[in-house]
Amino acid sequence: MANPSIVIVPGAWHRPAHYQHLIEELAKVNYDAEAVTLPSVDSNPPLATWNEDAQAVRQVIMSKLDAGKDVIVLAHSFGGVAMSEAAKGLGKKDRVAQGLKGGIIKLVYMCAMALPKGQTHIGQLVPQTPEEEEMERQRKEMEEKLGGLDVSPDGAISLPKDRIHLVFYNRCEQKDIERAVELLGTFPAGPLTVPATYTAYREIPSTYIVCKNDQALREPFQRRMIAQGEGCFEVEECDEGHSPFMSNPGFIVDCIRRAAGEKV
Repeated sequence: MANPSIVIVPGAWHRPAHYQHLIEELAKVNYDAEAVTLPSVDSNPPLATWNEDAQAVRQVIMSKLDAGKDVIVLAHSFGGVAMSEAAKGLGKKDRVAQGLKGGIIKLVYMCAMALPKGQTHIGQLVPQTPEEEEMERQRKEMEEKLGGLDVSPDGAISLPKDRIHLVFYNRCEQKDIERAVELLGTFPAGPLTVPATYTAYREIPSTYIVCKNDQALREPFQRRMIAQGEGCFEVEECDEGHSPFMSNPGFIVDCIRRAAGEKV
């Protein structure tokens, strides 16, 4: 039986090239993988919603399903929103009921936004506990010390390339960090405020990969999203930062293989 195809949804500011090493590692164990180019990255004028990203993700998924393949979708960071929206109606169970071949057999949220219907990225990150409030206080303190994000008048967010590695690429090797930072694009502010329309993980089997040393989406916020799933998620855990696909791609490959049903 053929392995499912892997569709990778990049996080905000990220491009398919960021995930090339993971794609190569997946190929070594006979999984074909493709990362989606998100229209929001470097959009000009900046896109107002995540809708075009979701359409782009859905188009890549459909190309695999039309070929009769099953699919696992892996989302990184804000890519979880586009993944969830793109998956609507494409789960294996729904497709089989319609007499169609191929379907999404698993959604994998890699330190990614797993939003319930009606929630936004910004809303999900409002602190709910004393621990989260303290983390937010520390974040603001650091922002005051080092400076914040650069937002253009029309809402395009640029990251500070001299220090973003401290947030995105901790635990990664220097040569990988330098390349990753140079690849980053701009990202619009608008999509961060648009509510999710579909709670994908309640309809399609899902895995959440917790990254305990994530400095961008801190562990308590990841755990809260898992708890919101009320048992919907299989949970994988690692000690990586926000980019485990760079710092420990072998672990992510094993997570995907387990999501596919392999015993590894």
